[in-house]
Amino acid sequence: MLRFVQQSHVLKNRVSNQFVSASTRSPFHHSLRFNSAVTMERTPSQEAAAAAAATAPPQVKKAVDKVRNMRNNIKIDKHLASTPDSPWFHKVCAFEDCVAQTLYMSQTPRRRNNNNARKGQQQQTLAGGNTNPLFWDSIGRAMDLYRELLGSPELNSDRVSKLVHLLHNGLRANRNQLTRMNKKPDYDSQSFHKEMTNYLCESLREISQDVLSGKVELNEYGAMHLVTAFKELLLLEEAVSIWRSAISGSHVYTANIFLNPRVVGVVLPILYDNGVSYAEIQALYEKSSAMINYFHPNLSVGMIRASLSAGENQMALTLFQKLCEESSEMKYGYLIETHLSFIGECKDLTISQAFFDKALNNEMPYKIDLQVSYVKSFLRNIWSQTRDFQKVYDIWYKSSVHYGRDVNHGISSSLNDTFFDIFFEHYSQDKVSGLQQLQELISTYNHIKPIDEPFFNIILAKCTIWRDRQIIESIDKAYELYQTPKTIVAYRILLKSMGSVEATNEEIFQRWCNLVSKSDEIGQNFIANADWAALRDATVTWTQHCHDIKSIQTESSDGFDAAMQAANASGAFDDIPQQASNQQLLSEDRLELYMKIVRRYSPFCRDSRQLSRLTSGTAVKYPVLQQALPKFNDLDVSNVYIPPFHNLRPQS
Repeated sequence: MLRFVQQSHVLKNRVSNQFVSASTRSPFHHSLRFNSAVTMERTPSQEAAAAAAATAPPQVKKAVDKVRNMRNNIKIDKHLASTPDSPWFHKVCAFEDCVAQTLYMSQTPRRRNNNNARKGQQQQTLAGGNTNPLFWDSIGRAMDLYRELLGSPELNSDRVSKLVHLLHNGLRANRNQLTRMNKKPDYDSQSFHKEMTNYLCESLREISQDVLSGKVELNEYGAMHLVTAFKELLLLEEAVSIWRSAISGSHVYTANIFLNPRVVGVVLPILYDNGVSYAEIQALYEKSSAMINYFHPNLSVGMIRASLSAGENQMALTLFQKLCEESSEMKYGYLIETHLSFIGECKDLTISQAFFDKALNNEMPYKIDLQVSYVKSFLRNIWSQTRDFQKVYDIWYKSSVHYGRDVNHGISSSLNDTFFDIFFEHYSQDKVSGLQQLQELISTYNHIKPIDEPFFNIILAKCTIWRDRQIIESIDKAYELYQTPKTIVAYRILLKSMGSVEATNEEIFQRWCNLVSKSDEIGQNFIANADWAALRDATVTWTQHCHDIKSIQTESSDGFDAAMQAANASGAFDDIPQQASNQQLLSEDRLELYMKIVRRYSPFCRDSRQLSRLTSGTAVKYPVLQQALPKFNDLDVSNVYIPPFHNLRPQS
């Protein structure tokens, strides 16, 4: 007990007034306190302990009351275990084994402040479950058993909720693996990750409909995982629709479950982002709070996030202080989530900066994994509110240093993508200064961590706003200069970039040959949609852009006054029509080049539907192609070169 009291005082002293000195202008002047009270359980045989509890300090008594209330709110299912006499016994046992074992494989603990050994085991468990084929097979088997047991009394709320939890963990595991991939799968390659995401989504939808129709029930944990899963799938309107249908349906039990604080905490910020007024959010918060007589962390976190979205920062800070007071070390996960929300979702930049600095400097009693999505949101908030690029740069630099040399490409690329969006927007009209700053950035970044291919890919894709061929070629050479091997992604971007600069058909065709040769080298059997899209942007998109500019110039010329007409007649603008004529000729050449390449390489399309999308499908969006398409079948493509392939082969 003495050790516990000492720990409690240490935590209070560490956190108290942590943020007060962040800024004298900040309204964030709160003394944050943590309650490390332990939960205690009384048994009939422990009369001495009961007597001690009767005279215990208020904090301990409050913890005991909280545990009792939690017990009272647990729904005891008398049919949890299936007897051997049940006709469903064997299927229930198979379902239990399948779900329980697979849940263990997919564990995703929220707490990040454990020791290094345990943390390594947790990450290994998540990664192992994600890459283990048995993990995904078990999810499919669990859904099959769910359908077979549907309608049986043994398929109770506890079992269905565990299945929803498993499906949610499957989404997390799939996303975790994608984040750690150096190269994302092509969107047309029918990748395993895409198929699993679709399968998990449809499975969640199936269970949702069964819940709403009264065929099955969920407990509050299952409902929380269900709504959270749809939120993480970015199906926010669907999440809101399911929640509204549940609370307004005829099933009283289901309505109460979806009003549980654990569920409402997830849905509050989603509701606000979908147009629900802050007053209604507060009313729902109070209604859900009234269902229990203790402070629920899920509910408070949701209310804090909704308050931050609404700009009600004082309310958010007040709730955060209370959350700190109520949180023991086992509840630090809620504090970490809320801390990150203040960084990325608070519109008061002084408050966001204070939380960012504390996280970066490890000044909190809980260990914060600085998730890149919140840093990106912080960067966008700084830029949208201040247009101060130096502030954006400072946060990007500090974050990059924090992530270090060994951060996986997925995290660094995500951060760099947002940063260079802002960079090229800032320097869009000042190419000279922008190029000088870009060179310094590349050198700076190379000292933080060795430059990887995604870093140059991002710059190459975004620098086309300057429409400068020399810059594109210099970045192309930088791959070799920094000893960064190119993947097929770089070859696609290099071809695509030709759509922003002057280039001959020969140069574009060479880029195309380089691309398809690289595709063959990595073992592709057909030309992927992403390869065709790069060709389209270098040719058709360029042609459409030139055509649109010409149309605008023609419309503007109709309003020339007499003076302008006289100037035109005098020969003052003789060179402009010639330039426009040359550009139109080039653009028409590019359009024909596109059609010739598509016709010549059409046997390497995945199927006839892909070819249809490249011709008539593309023409829907690009009228210039629609006009030229009738001569497609008459084009002579016998002299269009095809490199020798080893893996690419005709598909028909």
